[in-house]
Amino acid sequence: MDDSPLIKRDDRQLLIALAIALLVLLGWFGWQRHREQQDEYQTSLGLARVLSATFEARDKLEVGRVDGALDVTTVDPGLFRFLRSAQKATLPYSVAYQLDLSQLDTEDYRWDAEKRTLRVTIPDVVPTVPNIDETKRKTLATDGMFVTREAFDNLNRRAALLATRAAAAEAKKPEHLNAARANARKAVANLLQTPLSVAGLGDVKVEVAFPFDAVRSSEHWDVGPSIAEVLARKQAQR
Repeated sequence: MDDSPLIKRDDRQLLIALAIALLVLLGWFGWQRHREQQDEYQTSLGLARVLSATFEARDKLEVGRVDGALDVTTVDPGLFRFLRSAQKATLPYSVAYQLDLSQLDTEDYRWDAEKRTLRVTIPDVVPTVPNIDETKRKTLATDGMFVTREAFDNLNRRAALLATRAAAAEAKKPEHLNAARANARKAVANLLQTPLSVAGLGDVKVEVAFPFDAVRSSEHWDVGPSIAEVLARKQAQR
């Protein structure tokens, strides 16, 4: 008896069963992916709201300060040689370092769901204009046969100008900038911990970077899309 038709019929049934199983599997993977994207969107939306509210409440953040005293020598030539005068003075100064949080946007945030890590890229710290404390100026010496009131005022103005320039140069030294940057990383991470916890986002690790970190380090910070990209992708699907 020829049983080939039975065998062919069994083969067709097997193929149909395999096709159904494949469709079910693809459907499951599709549903799983959709759920992951939905979870990613909801988390990104929650993070965006928390970060926006937190940073709007703290527009500028002072993350460091350098101060000291500068010895400067100034000369006023006067209209005539015998009116030439000079002054030596010590002027205290201070320079603050600020972080402008108003520049931050969702493009600067990245969420790693697997590691539950929020990466925030912040702008570089900026030294403020030096503050020269004229009330604590110490005049060490004044030379000149006859120092007029106008010459004395000129000496004081020039001393303040020289001190301002010297203080600005001091504030730009790498050791001071790096200290302020380290403070900025800690300050932003600490600033976000409580709002993230209150928002019900659970245990979130916050890593703070500067734009130049990815260039200087072998570590690749941009491991995933920014929160802005996640939100834009979801909007495009609607």
